[in-house]
Amino acid sequence: MKKYIFIIGGTVIFVALLLYFYDVREEVLNKEYVDLENDIYIEYPYFNNQAIDSYISDYLNKVIDSSNNYKLFMDYDYDILDRIVNLYFYTYKERDNMVSKNIKNIEIDLDNNYIVNENNVEDTSLNIGYDIYNQKIIDKDTKLVALTFDDGPNNNTMKVLDILEKYNVKATFFILGSNIEGNEDIIKRMSNLGMEIGNHMYSHKLITKLKNKTIEKEIAKVDNLIFDIVRKYPTLVRPSYGTFNKRIKKVIDRPIIIWDIDTLDWKYHNSKRISNNILKKVKDGDIVLMHDIYSATANSLEITIPKLLDEGYSFVTVSELFYYKDIELSQGKVYGNAN
Repeated sequence: MKKYIFIIGGTVIFVALLLYFYDVREEVLNKEYVDLENDIYIEYPYFNNQAIDSYISDYLNKVIDSSNNYKLFMDYDYDILDRIVNLYFYTYKERDNMVSKNIKNIEIDLDNNYIVNENNVEDTSLNIGYDIYNQKIIDKDTKLVALTFDDGPNNNTMKVLDILEKYNVKATFFILGSNIEGNEDIIKRMSNLGMEIGNHMYSHKLITKLKNKTIEKEIAKVDNLIFDIVRKYPTLVRPSYGTFNKRIKKVIDRPIIIWDIDTLDWKYHNSKRISNNILKKVKDGDIVLMHDIYSATANSLEITIPKLLDEGYSFVTVSELFYYKDIELSQGKVYGNAN
């Protein structure tokens, strides 16, 4: 008799536990929000409760709205104790090689259906500190220089990339839209090597002579062509010929990057002369203008890069340069250096 009572009792407890965990399982459902066009992927819990689910939805919408051209990824974890849910949202934003992280804790009372407490456990959104390509933080006291290349890609761009890869140097390439077709693999290699890819318009016409709508179309066309290749939109624009005025600054919807050292490689196709134009002028925070379409430019890198490395310089992308110099890039503002 006692044996049967023990079996029945054990069965009842087992069934009760199954019902409890089944109830919890049904209470918290996994949902997904995916926006491939804007590089947004979010996993989040769904409680089938209007108050709680509305709160979570509002929170997610705020995060999405504040992404500001960042690639956005979110995930969550939770535990339940005495009908109180400890929900943790892990938010990662990536832009221009740099990643920020935020961990938000939300306590939920399941019985009374309300939010007990919320707080940020960790937040690096104001100090995006992890370079996912170099996997290190550059000492802000280090001398920094940003090499930039315009008008590519073409066959010579591969030689430029070979040299940059050889010395583990990062640079920024401002892509000319009319040169993209047929050179998609070169752009993919840029991205795979951690180079920054910027927008250099489509046709290389003098931008100050173009109408506003034409400018917008030129930029948008290049944006879309680059996104189709590397699944990432450019965040920086360099106008054709580096020209701009008040109207241009209002039309372009992102930071405008020019330079403060012109190597004149477009004029003097001589590697030593190109290199000397950098070495004689370079200082911490400079942006250097070059063109990856010239063989002399590629050859000059074999002179310039080792020399500057010996002098204690680190090579960074344009976005990294301004990050490490604590300068926030703003829409429609022109930047020639980070000095």
